[in-house]
Amino acid sequence: MVEDKNVNSEELTEEEESEDSKKTYDAEYVKNLKAEAKKYRQDKAAEKKEKEEIKAKLDALEAEKLTDAEKKQNKIVELEKKLADIEAKSKDKETDNLILTAASGKNFADIEVVKLLVKRELESEEEITSEAVTKAIDKLIKDKPYLVSSGNVNPSDGNFAKKDNDIAPKDGVEVLKKFVGGYVK
Repeated sequence: MVEDKNVNSEELTEEEESEDSKKTYDAEYVKNLKAEAKKYRQDKAAEKKEKEEIKAKLDALEAEKLTDAEKKQNKIVELEKKLADIEAKSKDKETDNLILTAASGKNFADIEVVKLLVKRELESEEEITSEAVTKAIDKLIKDKPYLVSSGNVNPSDGNFAKKDNDIAPKDGVEVLKKFVGGYVK
């Protein structure tokens, strides 16, 4: 039953379309419709342009209404924002310098990673001092010892500390001593 209604509505729309396509309009009527549509478009564009002009005039009048004190107050607010940005950058650079100074003698493999980890550790601090930075670096060394590189690094060492190898003999006499059991002089 529902399908019958759908079929009927489809048939109706097809019939309506065929009736609309059969209708013809004379050239005069089409010309008038096009002219009317063009007029509406032009009027809309003119209204939009007029609205923008009025808005610009209104903004100019509001700016003129502002007294010198209000203008100065707006300038003060703008300059305070700039000052806050500059202070934040300065504090960040000071923190970087404290971290680099404290980490310079610790022989870290990657100082940028250390800087990021220490900054994250110090986020909760209100005032960052050299003591706080030193504590954070010492904690980092204790928690992540793999960030500290050894003194003499060979690429094949894998960044492990260099150890003297007493097992391997250094010359032929030592090999012979080990072989004979230490009786050769």
